[in-house]
Amino acid sequence: MADRSTKEQKLVALMVGDLGADTEPEVASIEEEVRALPDEEVDKTLAGRLDLPYPVDAEVLDRALSRVEEPERLSERRPGGFTGAPDMSHEPRPSERQSEEI
Repeated sequence: MADRSTKEQKLVALMVGDLGADTEPEVASIEEEVRALPDEEVDKTLAGRLDLPYPVDAEVLDRALSRVEEPERLSERRPGGFTGAPDMSHEPRPSERQSEEI
């Protein structure tokens, strides 16, 4: 059976997709709201969102959750994980490259 953390991550992924949240504050707000939900409410919400009857069988829920794709994360999925730092995963621009002359 999926643990609480997995259920939260999948519910956040579904909500981010539904709401079109694309900024760090929006995603952080959704995460906070999901974390505040009681276990039963997380299960009910997931069941409804995945078109499953509630109460849902644990195996059925696990299979449905395995099909939920999580979007690429804006940053770490932890409280306070958003750094506000620029994305440095690209090749540096010529002006950003260190001179090779020493």
